[in-house]
Amino acid sequence: MSNPAGGAATGEKPDLDVIARMRAEHTRWLESGGAAGVRADFAGMELSDVRFPGADLRRALFADANLFRADFAGADLSGADFTGANLNRADLAGSTLQRAVLDRADLSDAALGDARMEHASLVEASLQRAWLGRAHLEHATLRRADLHGAWIGRASLERANLEGAMLVGAEFPGTSFRGASLRSAYFGGVALIDADLSGADLGEVRNLTPAQLEAAKVDGRTILPPELAHGGSEARAAG
Repeated sequence: MSNPAGGAATGEKPDLDVIARMRAEHTRWLESGGAAGVRADFAGMELSDVRFPGADLRRALFADANLFRADFAGADLSGADFTGANLNRADLAGSTLQRAVLDRADLSDAALGDARMEHASLVEASLQRAWLGRAHLEHATLRRADLHGAWIGRASLERANLEGAMLVGAEFPGTSFRGASLRSAYFGGVALIDADLSGADLGEVRNLTPAQLEAAKVDGRTILPPELAHGGSEARAAG
């Protein structure tokens, strides 16, 4: 049976009244600094197609929940835990996910345009074909994340950790990687037109070509793989 304040059994789909009560209790919990109400715990729930646009769900728990096609557009999800959650095709456009945990989450085909994801953790997350135009991922951790076919144009990945990330076919037009670590990332078919790699660590990356590098901007602090360290002199210097 559902617990109106504290969640439901794994895989159970709560009714709308239960969800409304959980959100109300969560609001009380936030406003009281934890002295009243109950933190929303949606962990393991069946929540496909749920609608939370603009909701204040800071620090809520969604680990292992099924959030297929969920609507979180414009929601504040700072510090929320989505570990292992299914967010396939979810709408997170304009949401705030600062310091959120999305390790091993499935964000394939998700909409994350204009999302604020500074310091978020996306270790081994799937972002295949996700749309992250103008997203803010400064200091985010995307180690071994799968960004196959993702579109991340005019975004910021400054000082982000993308070590070992799978970037096959991803597009990063005009995106900033200033000071980011991309060691051992896989660059097959990646589009880097006007991407800023100033101070980025590209040591031991795989399948990065001179043509890709020439389309990007680098500076004297950019660490290149040995095979491109001297041949990349034609790459444009960052302004």
